[in-house]
Amino acid sequence: MLTLIVLGVNPALAQVNGDTEVLKVHSKSFVGSADFIVTLPSKYHENKDQKYLVLVDFHPRSHAYLAGLHDWMSHNGAWPWLETIIITAPDGHEGLGKLKSFDNAQQGQALLDFIGQDLLAAVDAKYRTNGFRILSGFTGNASISLFTLLHRPELFNAYIAASPILSDNHLSLMTDAINALPDLARKLTTQPRMLFLSRADSGYEQQQIADFDKFTELLKLKAPKNLIWRSQLFEGSYYMSQPALATIYAIEMFFDDIHKSVEPESALGKQGPQAIYEHYQWLSQRYGFEVSAVDSLLNLAKSKTDLKQALAVGTFCVAKHPQDAHAHHGLAVTLAALGQSSDAIAELTLAMSLTKHPFYLNRWGKLLTEYQTE
Repeated sequence: MLTLIVLGVNPALAQVNGDTEVLKVHSKSFVGSADFIVTLPSKYHENKDQKYLVLVDFHPRSHAYLAGLHDWMSHNGAWPWLETIIITAPDGHEGLGKLKSFDNAQQGQALLDFIGQDLLAAVDAKYRTNGFRILSGFTGNASISLFTLLHRPELFNAYIAASPILSDNHLSLMTDAINALPDLARKLTTQPRMLFLSRADSGYEQQQIADFDKFTELLKLKAPKNLIWRSQLFEGSYYMSQPALATIYAIEMFFDDIHKSVEPESALGKQGPQAIYEHYQWLSQRYGFEVSAVDSLLNLAKSKTDLKQALAVGTFCVAKHPQDAHAHHGLAVTLAALGQSSDAIAELTLAMSLTKHPFYLNRWGKLLTEYQTE
């Protein structure tokens, strides 16, 4: 209770796993600080070697649902939502409000400068971040997400725009997109960017539908290959449900390539372990952090009817991911099937030393006992 009073945080956040605190962001654009609310992943202070994604939303009431959705969608092995630091703006901050009040690209540069030079700099200075950032927004803040993508795409890796305001050429988005979208090919030379754009068809959105559809057509015509985008219609859903729906669908889209294993019988899978590993090296470059090939390599090993071939894949997997507990467990299972009990015991013991997860410690402990008594 004391923490909630000190921080002024909505009591609903008390039900979210993870520490919630205030990040004071200073800027030459306003006097004093803008006190952003931050919720850290539940194991942030325990896993001191781990770095995390960042999600920013400028609506102060978004924090509870974003932190809650993140807690639910990440607690089961960071699947489908990779563990993320959730950051939302203060309520009623005059200086921040003025920065968000603009009509065109020239006027909006002050907000983009604040985001890059003040907000994100403060986040990276205080927290263990891995460089992957998401900007989320609903209605007017969704328009800011699109504006940032068009004019300063390097600030974030992925953008969520739920029910953006586009009518009357709001923020000059409709006219700017004509040239800004193809120019993304020049600006994004190393990593692609992702966009999830959505709307519903309720009465509250009728004024935006025509321009939304025009913007989608512009994306089809002018978006370069290094902008991975999706437009979603949540037909028949309520207006105030839009940001939560968009967040769920966007997270699944953003990280689908990470969670989807390479099938052994696919064209890539048939090329063997080296090709699979190189694919995940490419994904790691695309996301800006390591994406493990372990699951796909283990699936390839399990698909082999020849245990010697399975052993070769398992050995390759361990060589490429020596600190991965599941890689060593997979190799141990193959070694045991080949009758190499002592080597299997050594690999399984090593696997157990590399995890703190009670489920795997219990399961693998029973398996270790089986190997030791054979």
